Amino acid sequence: MPGMTNSSPQTLYPDASPVAEIPSTLKLIDSLRLNAQLGKNSHFYASLKRRNLHILCGVPVVIINLILGSVFFALLQAELPDWGKWLSAGLALLAAALGGVQTFFDFKKNCAGHREVGNDYLELARECERLLALYDDELMNLQQLAVELRRLNKEYAEINERAEMFIVTPREYEYARQRLLTRAR
Repeated sequence: MPGMTNSSPQTLYPDASPVAEIPSTLKLIDSLRLNAQLGKNSHFYASLKRRNLHILCGVPVVIINLILGSVFFALLQAELPDWGKWLSAGLALLAAALGGVQTFFDFKKNCAGHREVGNDYLELARECERLLALYDDELMNLQQLAVELRRLNKEYAEINERAEMFIVTPREYEYARQRLLTRAR
C-alpha cells in the first residue's frame, strides 16, 4: 500500500526520554502494527462501500421487477397510455442494466473479501500489540521478539498477497489513513 505510516518512538513509549534509544525490533513491530491497522481500516471501509453499492444496485432491481412482474401491473398494462408502456420498457431496461452491473462487479463477493482481509490485518495488529505487551512486562526478551518478527513479517506478506485480489481505492486508503491519524491524537 502506498504511503505506509512510519512508526515513531512516541507511539511505543510516549513518556520515554529522547536520550533513551528504543530497539529497532520494537520500532519494526510497532510499524508493522500501524501498517496492519491501516490495512484493516482500508479494507473495512472498502467492504462497507462495496456493501452499499450492492444495496444501491440490488434494491432498485428488486423493486422494479416486482412492479413490472406483478399480476396487478399486467392487468393494468392493457389500459396504459403509450407513455406508460414506454416507461415500463425503460424500467425493465434499467433493471437489467443494474442487474448486469451488480453481476459484473460482484459487489457482494468483493465486500466479503475485503472484510476477510481486514480481519486478517486486525488479527496481525493484535498479535503485534500482544508481543509488545509481553516485552514491556519483561515476559519476552528482545531476541525472542526478533524471532517473532520474522513470523509476523511472513504473515503480513501473505495477507498482502491475498489483499491483491481486493483493491482499495486511493480515496478509501486516504480515508483510512486520516482515521488512523485522528485516533492517534
